[in-house]
Amino acid sequence: MKVRIYYGSTIGDTESIAQVLGEKLGAEVVPISLGIKNIDCLDLILFGSSTWGYGELQDDWDDRIDILENINLLGKKVGVFGTGDQESYGDTFCDAIGIIGKAARNAGGQIIGMTSREGYNFSDSKALENNQLIGLALDINNQDNLTSSRIEKWVDQLKKEV
Repeated sequence: MKVRIYYGSTIGDTESIAQVLGEKLGAEVVPISLGIKNIDCLDLILFGSSTWGYGELQDDWDDRIDILENINLLGKKVGVFGTGDQESYGDTFCDAIGIIGKAARNAGGQIIGMTSREGYNFSDSKALENNQLIGLALDINNQDNLTSSRIEKWVDQLKKEV
């Protein structure tokens, strides 16, 4: 399985998650600031971002979301992951992965890796669809003790869905 991970990270948390996912999936890990290139040979593309303020994209993603919206992802399986703070920003928790997931879908990508919202404590998110999160949502500030197990479970799920 050929996988590439694109991420945006300001303080390093999302980059660390991308690196862990890269090790577990044998994937190349690329900062989104370098752009999205040579995706035809990929079986799975992962996009990761932290959410800032009240539901805003991380800066590197904010500058490049138009690229994602205009790339051809038809027939590509796509997973999204990100970090957020469900206690301080419970009404915009991990909005960035919802925004990125929507852009990937609009570009023809098939979103895989939906996860349960069970065990989280937030009121709303753009990453929420039919009471499920469209990808891996992590809260390193308030639930870091669940990060490793959530990553493991998500990686196993992605492998089954590809």
